[in-house]
Amino acid sequence: MLPIATYRTNLGADGSDQTLCASDRCVSIAAQRALYPDAVTDQWNHGLRRARKLLGRTNLRSRRAVASQFVNLQRRTAGKQPERTGVTVATVTWNSLPYLKVLIEAVHQFSDPTVELLVIDNHSTDGTKEFLEAQSEVRSVMLPMNIGHGLGLDIAMIQAKTEHVIALDVDAFPIVDTWLDSVLGPLSNGATVAGAHFHRSFIHPCFLAMRRRDFLDLGVTFAPIGIAPTFGSAPKRLFMDVGEALSHNVSLANGSKALHRVPLTSSQGPGVAGSVFGDVVYHNFYSTQGRPDLMAASEAMWQQAVATYLRPFDPASSA
Repeated sequence: MLPIATYRTNLGADGSDQTLCASDRCVSIAAQRALYPDAVTDQWNHGLRRARKLLGRTNLRSRRAVASQFVNLQRRTAGKQPERTGVTVATVTWNSLPYLKVLIEAVHQFSDPTVELLVIDNHSTDGTKEFLEAQSEVRSVMLPMNIGHGLGLDIAMIQAKTEHVIALDVDAFPIVDTWLDSVLGPLSNGATVAGAHFHRSFIHPCFLAMRRRDFLDLGVTFAPIGIAPTFGSAPKRLFMDVGEALSHNVSLANGSKALHRVPLTSSQGPGVAGSVFGDVVYHNFYSTQGRPDLMAASEAMWQQAVATYLRPFDPASSA
């Protein structure tokens, strides 16, 4: 029997003329399945996985392309919109309602009442839309499709009406009432971007502050470059995470001192799950994506963090 690595699959339009080729001869899938059922099944499943992956990446690129044009159109008029002194806390969410409820509660507990909340919803289907419609103190933008985290943050910066904007991941939240000062102070002292830092040379948008005017004038974007590799593997092409290119371009424009890093002060692990930055903001990590074992571990950490850092409230009954 030929080794499975030598097979290649020719997929017919309706499945009737599918063939499996080995070396210089091709026979029908049905015949090969009868002769070598395990080999054919493995090859068939592998082909389906690859097809789904390629389709997903194609759809992602298409959504990014359409969304980028939409964002660029908004940028053209955003600079003419008036700003007022103040702070907007912005987050991008997709089917993460329990985390969103906690974020909103934590911002209320640890921030001045004048702080505005802005939620960019990436076409959630878990009740987020209905929840946000009932929140009179939260401004929201409902997107017609999931355009990704980075372009969602771009829309948040454009739609904000205040001088300063602070981005939080949906599974991050403040834990002390000095959290705003930890990033607004550095911005007042010359930094262009301030926030969480734990690896590579960029401020992670799980907790990132920036003047809206700087974002618009520099023409930067939170959008990632390339497609994220699978966990533990190296990217085949250039990849920069959400917000990474933004920090890189800000550094090129204004120098490395333009980035103020709020350091990682504690982390429960595995990885960076259950992290605290500057003793002011908690970020769960792995809540909505990542390896299954990391996501499972992070769920328990989330429950513990909410109980540890926030005054008692019932997220399930938040309306």
